[in-house]
Amino acid sequence: MISKRTWRIFLIILVISLPIRLYQALFLLEPGTGFYSDGYLSTAALLIVLMAGCALLCAETAREKQMVPRLPVRSLGAAVAGMFTGFLFCGQSIYSLLGAPAVDNPGMNGILAAAGILAGLAFLWQSYGHAMGDNPWARHPLPALLPPLWGCVCLVALFLSYSGTVNTADNVYDTFSVVFLLLFFFAYAKLHAGIEPARSGRAAVRYGLISVWLAAITVVPEIVLTVMGRPVLTGYPFGMFLMNGAAACFALLFVFGMHKSGAEPETGLPAEGETAENDPAQTEGTSGGGDDDARLAEELRKAYNSRESFVENGAGAASPEKASEEKPGGEENQR
Repeated sequence: MISKRTWRIFLIILVISLPIRLYQALFLLEPGTGFYSDGYLSTAALLIVLMAGCALLCAETAREKQMVPRLPVRSLGAAVAGMFTGFLFCGQSIYSLLGAPAVDNPGMNGILAAAGILAGLAFLWQSYGHAMGDNPWARHPLPALLPPLWGCVCLVALFLSYSGTVNTADNVYDTFSVVFLLLFFFAYAKLHAGIEPARSGRAAVRYGLISVWLAAITVVPEIVLTVMGRPVLTGYPFGMFLMNGAAACFALLFVFGMHKSGAEPETGLPAEGETAENDPAQTEGTSGGGDDDARLAEELRKAYNSRESFVENGAGAASPEKASEEKPGGEENQR
């Protein structure tokens, strides 16, 4: 269902952007200041690559005609990733309440934790549907709003956390990673709730793949720096990075599941903008079928020496007395 060109664009941008980001984190980052020693030349190159990839991906998905998958999407990979994401959301949210808070503001930390627990439960429920080939959100669409709700709360928390920092480039990466995850959650929820399936399918593919790019350039360097024992890039909690990475993996596996499931079968109705001339069934019924009817009528007229006449409804119908006076030769007696 998803074209090979779309997958090529995704892989090319991922292969280019991730090494640039790792090179920044490992060789250009100044530990004392948090800035890059190349004067943000690599940051500009990375932003150009990502913006070009987003433009190409949006243009390619807009060209594809069949972007509505067969629902429910039964995918073991999406089910496992969604289950892991759900448990991670719940675990990190509980840890932020009982252990190290994700946000310094206690009230905001509690709201973010509650939204994360609800979103995790929604992921667990929907993951069961992907494993069993079911779509529970079609019957109960309200829980579909819980993951987007977490995304909105997380953006507010990021704004409060980053308002006093100066390393704006890395903060932009983290913020847009959550933004595109939020857009994917919205498209995913609308698709499974049956709202604008064609537009929602395109949006799920588009925002899902972009969120994978942004998660890769934010999560992978943080994991590498943490394993090496070096200072991390931003003050975003490590558990939240893992949540973003798990959600991006779920988005990627779901998009791949969409691709494997194929598109919805055609309904037989003309698509929007098409005319009856493009429909083979209608063309056959109006052209070939009309010739056969005319030929059959001509054979009947010759066999029974009869003729055709068209009269208005009820105006010229022949009475039984007049029909009985017709001669076998087809001539009528006039009274």
